Amino acid sequence: MHGQSGVITYFFTDIEGSARLWDTEPERMRTALARHDALTREAVAAHHGRVVKTTGDGFHAVFDDPLDAVNASVHLQLALADGVDGLPLKIRTGLHAGVDERRDDDFFGPEVNRAARIMGAAHGGQILLSEAVVALVSQRLPPDVALRAIGRVRLRDLANAEAVFQVIHDKLRQDFPALRSLEATPNNLPQQATSFVGRGHELAEVRRLLAKSRLLTLHGTGGLGKTRLSLQVAAEVIDDYPDGVWFVELAGLSDESRVPQAVATVLGVKEEHGRSVMESLLRFVSTRHLLLILDNCEHLVLSCAELAKRLLQSGAELRILASSREPLRIGGEVTYAVPPLSVPDPAKKLTQVSLAEYEAARLFISRVISVQPAFAVDDDNALAVAQICQRLDGIPLALELAAARARSLPVRAIAERLSDRFRLLSRGDQTAMPRQQTLRALIDWSHDLLSEPERILFRWLGVFAGGWTLEAAEAVCDSTPLDAGQVIDLLTLLVEKSLVAIDPLSGRYRFLDTIAQYARERLQDAGDNDLVRTRHLDHYLALAEHARSRLVGPEQARWLACLDDEFDNLLAALGTCVAFPGAGEAGLRLVTALRPYWIVRGELALGYARTLAAVEHAGAGARTFARCRALSDAGLLAYFMGRYPEASRLHAEGLSIAREIGDLGRIRALLHASGMAAVGEGDRVKARAHLDEALALAEASDNKHDLAAALNARASLHRLEGDLDTAETLYLRMVQLERELEDRDAMAAGLLNLAMVAIGRGQRAHARTLLREAIAIAEELGSRSAGQSVLEVCAGFAAIERDWSRAAFFYGAAETLAETTGLRRDPSDEAFLAPLIDSAKTALGEPRFAEGIASARSTEYGVALEAAAAWLIALPAN
Repeated sequence: MHGQSGVITYFFTDIEGSARLWDTEPERMRTALARHDALTREAVAAHHGRVVKTTGDGFHAVFDDPLDAVNASVHLQLALADGVDGLPLKIRTGLHAGVDERRDDDFFGPEVNRAARIMGAAHGGQILLSEAVVALVSQRLPPDVALRAIGRVRLRDLANAEAVFQVIHDKLRQDFPALRSLEATPNNLPQQATSFVGRGHELAEVRRLLAKSRLLTLHGTGGLGKTRLSLQVAAEVIDDYPDGVWFVELAGLSDESRVPQAVATVLGVKEEHGRSVMESLLRFVSTRHLLLILDNCEHLVLSCAELAKRLLQSGAELRILASSREPLRIGGEVTYAVPPLSVPDPAKKLTQVSLAEYEAARLFISRVISVQPAFAVDDDNALAVAQICQRLDGIPLALELAAARARSLPVRAIAERLSDRFRLLSRGDQTAMPRQQTLRALIDWSHDLLSEPERILFRWLGVFAGGWTLEAAEAVCDSTPLDAGQVIDLLTLLVEKSLVAIDPLSGRYRFLDTIAQYARERLQDAGDNDLVRTRHLDHYLALAEHARSRLVGPEQARWLACLDDEFDNLLAALGTCVAFPGAGEAGLRLVTALRPYWIVRGELALGYARTLAAVEHAGAGARTFARCRALSDAGLLAYFMGRYPEASRLHAEGLSIAREIGDLGRIRALLHASGMAAVGEGDRVKARAHLDEALALAEASDNKHDLAAALNARASLHRLEGDLDTAETLYLRMVQLERELEDRDAMAAGLLNLAMVAIGRGQRAHARTLLREAIAIAEELGSRSAGQSVLEVCAGFAAIERDWSRAAFFYGAAETLAETTGLRRDPSDEAFLAPLIDSAKTALGEPRFAEGIASARSTEYGVALEAAAAWLIALPAN
């Protein structure tokens, strides 16, 4: 390369749409391709490059000077600009400069892969350069060539985003669609902190199998890199799935019944009223073309198999890529045994060059260099590297853990310790797979190198699900036998020894799944399980109760996000409440603390199920305040889902307890809740009696929250009965109280109720102002419950405005959201909306109304809410 040794420029090309041309014009394509090949070789040779090999219909070449590579690219694009023999051949080109790593006449390593990914992001006729190339040519470009910065994009290798630049030439096309990056298709593929080494054959084979099968399971022992291989395959085939590729990590899941919910959470599917989560999933996938990755199925094989079978039967365009230590064993499944990485033979003469032929050695060496940058393979340590690779059977996780020890041990010392450890464990459980024994030997060895305090913390951290914060680790683990304040130092040591990973952005810690399982087993074997789970429960109960008081007021959004992060740990704590006989009271307190979270986040069915489980716990039967409040919360969740008889039953028991213990606050709350449920059941006499009593008690108290809730409920009954004057008076008092309390979510509900009163009176300008404020709150908090109600009222308002198409669209958007949140309109809101929507159906006719609904269903919730806000702004002032 110009002015630099040991670095080379990699050049990749490919013909866009070549498969289609071969299908439609095979004879002309054969002639055109031959001419294309000749022109490519000519362009490379004319600019001092060398063709390495052809890649399908493309080329891989290398250049010492990156400017030669740029000029060759322009030369070739100009030669093909008008097609070949009347056949358009649009080639895409990618250039990247990096370390020269070659074997015989071929090249390997992350840099050459990076160049291929850059080419893969381009469109036909486009030339893309990496930042490394631009840095070397930007001051030397010919006058007819310029560069345009495209920005940073995530390429298909899942590594760090790459700054990409486009070559500009007056005689070449300059404007192209967005690059073919990971961002171009919906996905949740996580960015990887390390490079993907080797696996070229496996990648090609898995892609081939996935193309012709609807369920492909990658199986093999833990640590082989099944997850990483799945993610890489998904990144490479992402263009084949217009509805996205979605990664579902099951490692932290212990409850088989939660598998459908885990998938639904990733896909954004919520339980619908009258349908189970499974039924909602089946409906969701029935019309979508997507790839679902089920990762780490081995501990949930039966539930994963059942889920996969039903999803594939429902969705004709769905494909599933699973990873497991054993196949799912269902009809139509294709399996692929993921092999270890290729390993060198220590009995042979090995050098730095010959070691590079083996994937295990390349992986181990690259990871050692990441912790010891000065490390280099030489004739003295090549044998030790080969011994490590062989004795760890080429298992990637084992190699990475071993490489981490290079921080403090020479490679030869690592090889010697592994040899001793394997001999010690060679007579272990003979029924287990050999590689399972080997992996356990490695983890045992890593564990044995820890100090006793490190071992204690390591196994105690196994109690966490889905990661943890430093504060959580200190709260759960900072006690006897560890010294106070010791956790932070010990946790740092575990991170340095690669037993714990940290997310640098969020600061959260987590185990790799294999290590987490090992830590949980150690925790159980040590007899600490009950103690640590109890401490875990105590911490997350305290966190939830602390957050509960802050889910109202200016910190609401922050604490909702905190509970989002701790969702798995909160579910684990609820599981402890159910499993431990003495945790009944804690379970009641925990579900009560989480009730506002379930509602705002649209997790009504999950919250209801967990609350019922807490209420039904054998140790929660005492008629206490905690039970009374949990019954109230369970009934409220049932009410919001439209399950009015269930809500009435739960409220009745809660009210009887509240009267027994003489708790006026609970009596007020349960009278209010019982009255709303009675409205839902159509018993207005009972509803009026309960709501009037609740309001009277609230007026006599100094509890503004209770008073606001009672005012809102009583006003809604007045609105249902047509008394808009009284309803408005009560709603205004309620909104003023919520403003004082800074309960933004409740205030949005009051504003929407006032908007419906204003619409009923024909006060359109006032209704518009109220709706705009409610939308702002819903967007600020990310409250899906408030957003759903906003869209419903906007649908009615649009009908009043005779904007029938928008009425259908907003109504469709609200109904679509209701399918995920489970939130149903109460009777007063239904009485407002139903006739207005009927008028829109009549005005549009069923076909056009259905078109509006369909348009809304294909629109994201946030976009629909923005559309409602823009429409309100555009309305005339009066």
